[in-house]
Amino acid sequence: YLLVETTLYNAFFVCHDLYQEYLVEQVPEPTIEALHETTMATSLYQLYDGTLKLWGCKKLLWHRLPIDEDLLQMVPPSERDFPFAPPATVAVESSLDEEIYQSAVDMTPYCSSESGLDANAKKDCANDLLQQLKTHGFALVKGTGISKTTCLAALYSTHAFLQEADESVRRSCLTKDRARRGYSPMCTENFASLVGDKGPNDLVRKFRMGPTNVDSTIEESPLLRPNVWPDKSWDGAEEFQSSLESYYTAVCGAAHSVVRAICDGVLDEHPELETSFAHLSMKGSVTHSSILTLLSYRPGSRHKRKDRPPLVAPHTDVGVITFLLFDNGDCANLQRADDKDEGSWADVKLPQHVGDDPVFVVNIGDCLSELCDSLLPSTLHRVIPTADTIPRNCLALFVGLDPHEVLILPDGNKMTYEVWRKLRIARAQSVLKSKDES
Repeated sequence: YLLVETTLYNAFFVCHDLYQEYLVEQVPEPTIEALHETTMATSLYQLYDGTLKLWGCKKLLWHRLPIDEDLLQMVPPSERDFPFAPPATVAVESSLDEEIYQSAVDMTPYCSSESGLDANAKKDCANDLLQQLKTHGFALVKGTGISKTTCLAALYSTHAFLQEADESVRRSCLTKDRARRGYSPMCTENFASLVGDKGPNDLVRKFRMGPTNVDSTIEESPLLRPNVWPDKSWDGAEEFQSSLESYYTAVCGAAHSVVRAICDGVLDEHPELETSFAHLSMKGSVTHSSILTLLSYRPGSRHKRKDRPPLVAPHTDVGVITFLLFDNGDCANLQRADDKDEGSWADVKLPQHVGDDPVFVVNIGDCLSELCDSLLPSTLHRVIPTADTIPRNCLALFVGLDPHEVLILPDGNKMTYEVWRKLRIARAQSVLKSKDES
């Protein structure tokens, strides 16, 4: 018998002849090391300066005692350095990052209060943004006013919580409605269902938060729930909450400015859509249901398979737009459906580093696409594993409207955003159910 698959606690074996006949292509390396996702292991690694670090589970499982990294050190802090370090040099942007930065749409006319009266600059900005989005539903933007410090702090907290913290810390944020708030463990969600398709569960850890001013005593809407945060016993709990709340406030303001630019660009070409776009002003005073989702990918069994199935299945986003920021991890790659070659996929070019003026990825969601009668496509996209090994983290803001906002669709139908969203998800699930029955 040969090992062909594992879960957390179980292993699946098949006869050697069956493996050779049916599975040798899909499972080229039938070993426990390649196939098992280890979630409770402890790894020890060393930094260039001689510091020893723990990764994974940082406690004695059966004794329930924390492992103290300070007691593991072999070199005193005062003597730690890298003996072969080159002379300090001025960091420069890579040619790829520079190319990406130059291609990004400058949102300064919409995001800076100083240029609020420059109508020509706004028109040029809106048109540039619209041209990128019309092509394949994706665009790169810069000049949002969000600082590099705010971005890096949020990405650092994401890595600390989803990659380094003990699983018990993450599970202190479990909720009954993890699709909207709190921690969602690996392999517990399936984005393929959003397009009525079947596929393996998504191999990604997630954490979600929403508006910070929600009254927990009022049951207003499932889309407006109070946030949940890690247990205060975790050393990074305070910094995690603080950095993410700061980022959420900043990125919502920038994303709303992008929505306004999109609306201006569309209405300049199609004034007949003014009624459908009336509620998309996204002013700061308007209640919204935008969800910030932290996503974390790490090398695992799908990276080692020959066919490399997606970490997140092909899907579209349900909301208005999605506003994305990635770190410099390389074990996962974002792809979109190739508009020039049906059935093929194209990599979404991402900066290798967060620059002084961070570059964000914007893609159109189903709601906005439907409101503009598919003028802007809500494009299929997915996340695939790569051959590289550095964990990748992402901050994804899914922009949503006030749940009670009444949408007027191009066909004249009216419904609240909350009802539209429920119908959109139900429609996908019904397609999936009909496929199962057939």
